[in-house]
Amino acid sequence: MKLAEEVDQVSFKSGEAIFHEYDQGDALYLVESGAVRIWVNDDDAQQITLSELKDGDFFGELSVLDKGERSANATATSDCVLHRLRRDDFHEFLLDHSYVAIDLICEIGSRLRQTNMLVSQRVTRNVNTEMEKKLTVGQRIADKVAAFGGSWRFIILYSSILIVWMAGNTFLLARYSSGAQFDPYPYILLNLMLSMTAAMQAPVILMSQNRATERDRFAAEQDFKVNLKSELMLDSLTRNDRERSIQIEQLMGAVTSLQGQTGVTAQDQLEQIQ
Repeated sequence: MKLAEEVDQVSFKSGEAIFHEYDQGDALYLVESGAVRIWVNDDDAQQITLSELKDGDFFGELSVLDKGERSANATATSDCVLHRLRRDDFHEFLLDHSYVAIDLICEIGSRLRQTNMLVSQRVTRNVNTEMEKKLTVGQRIADKVAAFGGSWRFIILYSSILIVWMAGNTFLLARYSSGAQFDPYPYILLNLMLSMTAAMQAPVILMSQNRATERDRFAAEQDFKVNLKSELMLDSLTRNDRERSIQIEQLMGAVTSLQGQTGVTAQDQLEQIQ
């Protein structure tokens, strides 16, 4: 079988979709020139790039092997020329050239490793960063006031003001200004200022506490999503690993059967081609 006679040449413009996720796969593609991006959408509708393919790379092999749907999207990132090989022609070619099946198994294993690495490096959104994006000016001020009001600087500063205020009105002004005290004991003006400070500070602190509660709720929601996504990914990886093991066993069985029929090993075929 001459592979060149069975291959169709197709062209795609930059940004044009080659196929979409969940499409029925009926062909494998080989990149002659240009670049192709393989990507999927995550739970947040954000695009995750699985691989960037260049000249000589191939894609779309999973659907050709298991006769299932496309597992990702393929988009041309530049004007590209591809070779398209139909499923039946590809299966026949594998049976006639067992060494290609071995190379295909190696490439599938390499891509599985890359996928595992991508999943392990994929992290969830940072809670503090996400909350920071939603802050209004009033909320930022409330956080700063609450942070200052709950610090030792505030306690020391306020205690110093109280001591100076009471000492000035009790001793200094009473002794050196002929009793001209602007807030004599029992310090009614000071009590008014303290009451006003407490009245203003209380709602600001409540605003900050409400934000802290919102942050905790957002963090709990993120933890739930991470746990759920990890469970789904683990289930998907287990299922994919099982499916690929079956595919590899089928390919190895076909290779062994072909070797038994021809009496020529894959290594011998490789040496003959070289």
